[in-house]
Amino acid sequence: MKRPFALIALLLTTAGAALGQPSRTAEPTQSPAPYLYRVMTIRAAPGEFAAWLDHCDDLRAAYVKRGDRPPFILRHTQGDHWDLMLIEPWGSFEEYLAPERMAKRQGAAEEMAMLRHWLDDAPAFREDLFALGPPVETLEKLFEKNGFYHVEMFHALPYKKAELLEQRRMENDYLARTGQPTNTIWVGISGSDVDAFTIGFHESLASFAAGSTMSDAEKDAAAKAAGFEGVDQIAPYLRSLISRHQDTLAVPVD
Repeated sequence: MKRPFALIALLLTTAGAALGQPSRTAEPTQSPAPYLYRVMTIRAAPGEFAAWLDHCDDLRAAYVKRGDRPPFILRHTQGDHWDLMLIEPWGSFEEYLAPERMAKRQGAAEEMAMLRHWLDDAPAFREDLFALGPPVETLEKLFEKNGFYHVEMFHALPYKKAELLEQRRMENDYLARTGQPTNTIWVGISGSDVDAFTIGFHESLASFAAGSTMSDAEKDAAAKAAGFEGVDQIAPYLRSLISRHQDTLAVPVD
């Protein structure tokens, strides 16, 4: 989905506020500085999913040998239709496409051929999204400490992208006030029609399902302090801003 430059500027301004929202958890999940990633969602061809899992270490090694950071790789367990999500750290377009980096990739012919095979030829489905997210060092720590992920992808209604990002920030505020892990917020700037998505990092399925131990009254007060009309209005408000969204539960590919 193409986004006009004026809209991208607006989203970047709003994203800076959303990404910079401080967390009240022990480990902050966001930083004020946006970082560019290419996010690939891939569905394996019939019968080839096991082969993808077997070659993930080879894929990571190929990135490193050609001079790039390896991608973070998530494996779908239930939800959306993709099998794997690869999150490539780019930093910025200028950094990733710098002439010296391009030259090093061209010199790694064997690695480039393998990546072309798996990323270009092998998938039954692949979709790319360029998105601004947390600094790569923050993301590395989150993946190291957690083994279960909740991915939510959002498609905003017309004229509602900035408000959607603010709603995501408000929900993080609510989560922090109720003692729950906050989500990383990602802003789509090019590629697929996903306008924003979040990844929640949890130690396990059990910790994800645990929720808050606060009373209903305490949670309602926290929601109002975060800017919502009440705890029962968090989801309806989100749905008033989006045309659709996809939820996925995922685990790491070790």
